[in-house]
Amino acid sequence: MDSIELNPLGGFKIHTPRACVSYDLISCWSENQSRAHLGRLSAAAIGIALLDAGLPRYDIDAALPISYGGVVMDKLISRGVEPSEIIEKGMLILTKLAPQILREEDIKKK
Repeated sequence: MDSIELNPLGGFKIHTPRACVSYDLISCWSENQSRAHLGRLSAAAIGIALLDAGLPRYDIDAALPISYGGVVMDKLISRGVEPSEIIEKGMLILTKLAPQILREEDIKKK
């Protein structure tokens, strides 16, 4: 998966972020999180990986992916992207980024 379709915005290339940024995202991803938390994490993954989507940039120094995800989610929703699509596409991106940080057996647990 090298690109992703984000309706109604179109298709975008998925860029692999620096390992430290992937770590920020993956370290916030757990089995027992609320739908709100998952939505923001998914939005953060979209904002970080889709550099050409015109979304706010992630502040590597702040390392606050959930807060950043809230900003990105607001932007995506205002541009017509459904919350369910944000979660679906964000989870695809997180799954793509996970091997950069986690071992295969850890990914299967997620």
